[in-house]
Amino acid sequence: MTRTITLGDGRELAYEEYGDPEGNPVLSFHGGLSSRLDAAPAHVAARALGVRIVSPDRPGMGRSTFQPGRRLLDWPPDVAALADALDIDRFAVMGWSCGGPYAAVCAAKMPDRVTAVGLLSSAVPFELVGTTKGLSRDDRVLLLLVKWAPWLASALLRISIANASETRLFREIRRSFPAIDVAALEERGPVVDAVAFIKESMRQGTAGCLQDYRIFGDPWGFDLGDVTVPAHLWEGAEDHTGPPAYRELLLRYLPDARLSVVPGEGHLSLLQHQAGAILADLTR
Repeated sequence: MTRTITLGDGRELAYEEYGDPEGNPVLSFHGGLSSRLDAAPAHVAARALGVRIVSPDRPGMGRSTFQPGRRLLDWPPDVAALADALDIDRFAVMGWSCGGPYAAVCAAKMPDRVTAVGLLSSAVPFELVGTTKGLSRDDRVLLLLVKWAPWLASALLRISIANASETRLFREIRRSFPAIDVAALEERGPVVDAVAFIKESMRQGTAGCLQDYRIFGDPWGFDLGDVTVPAHLWEGAEDHTGPPAYRELLLRYLPDARLSVVPGEGHLSLLQHQAGAILADLTR
């Protein structure tokens, strides 16, 4: 069931809970073109492990109110307000894909509350890389359009996701992702359920997702060296959305980081198939 809290500036922050309501808390931050629903595949493993997953929508995505001028550094205060509303003092965080920076910034800015951080197929600060060439073609195109032709980026997202049928969207995923990721989505049931986490991202239109991609391409605004809690990087060996150099960069700049590359897993399948190991590590 989706719930909301009202933030100090009047915005609503929507979230979903999975796993054990009384368990060890993990806040999960969704990927780009995604929503609070992308943590759903971890529900069974979380319940078995006694883990409580809280998965919020970012502003303008899913059911959370749009926040004009939003930056990555604006996320920790929203997360603190959510944790306070749920009477959660200390918690682990995990971020998948474009959600990785949001997990990292919480760890950097809330060291007294965040106990560990999981970065799942995480994005990286492009100011440290100097290029986006290692990204998938779709990501590079969207980053370029968001910066130079946002109206065209909006039209592209409306055509390909917001106004597309679930069947058509699934066909595009089949074209863009390896077989293991397609199989993972098929495991979720009917096509409508398989792509719900993507469709939900544009419930309010494209503005929130465009803003999210702008932040994806912007400097993060903090030093990775400020992430002093243990960080565990998880990657699927079949995930080709970013080059190995990305994980090597994170390992180099994060003070206390280690890496697990899981054979046979892709970008979409990683949390779905490895939730037990990921959550056990975050809450041990």
